[in-house]
Amino acid sequence: MRDVTEFMRQFKETGAYRTPPERLGKPHRNGLLTSLTFNTRALLGSMIRGSWLAGRGIFTDERWMECGFHLFWETERLGTEVILEGFDHLKGVGPVVIVSNHMSLYETFAFPPLMLAFVDDVAIVLKESLLKIPFLGRTFGTRKTIPVGRADPRQDLKTVLELGEKFILEKQSSVLLYPQGTRQPFFDCHHFNTLGVKLAQNAGVPVVPVAGQTTFLGMGKYTKDFGPVDTSVPVRFACGPVLPVTRTTAKAVQTQCVDFIASKLEEWGKLEVRR
Repeated sequence: MRDVTEFMRQFKETGAYRTPPERLGKPHRNGLLTSLTFNTRALLGSMIRGSWLAGRGIFTDERWMECGFHLFWETERLGTEVILEGFDHLKGVGPVVIVSNHMSLYETFAFPPLMLAFVDDVAIVLKESLLKIPFLGRTFGTRKTIPVGRADPRQDLKTVLELGEKFILEKQSSVLLYPQGTRQPFFDCHHFNTLGVKLAQNAGVPVVPVAGQTTFLGMGKYTKDFGPVDTSVPVRFACGPVLPVTRTTAKAVQTQCVDFIASKLEEWGKLEVRR
């Protein structure tokens, strides 16, 4: 396994990462074998390892990072680049609310641990049903989470605002949420809700947009979690500016968040953006 501590040290210094040529494996062809290999060796493997460690009470931040970044290393082994940029914006900012688009289970696992290079801790807003999935549920059960049911939007709003503010103010923890609500292989600007901006405003902290492209792992036919792999699409995450929020600027900040994510996805291509 790669040295996670050294990776995080360099990432913290530069706020960026791009797969070094010597780490890039021979390109694999898309197909059933490649998809099965990644889904079992990387995705399911990370879930099982995380669950095993959690069951023994030793799923520390470092172990969480190892499980998350295992997806990066396995992606690179298949000949696909991992590219991270702009995270130097987060240096020294303290707790923030991070809002990002949502495409696959890939970012659910690999993205949150990245934040530990810049923030003391991170709480994740996720579907309550994920905590009931074997292996995955036990893994995330040891992390700070804000579960939402999706059946009652008003209750979900109340839960996120109340628990999110508590994590930020009492635990000095940042909060990560995906305002799209559900995973989508495209980005619809009109369905990126204002929950993150509202939480940031209530808690008196900035909001930070992050664009992610993880269509490397598509959504499956029978289950969204395990889908086909497309090795031709790099895995990318780009962090945007730190945006202070007030009651008078909330609408403009929401627009800035959406525009940053949309413009990055358009720049990268390979994904439909609906403006």
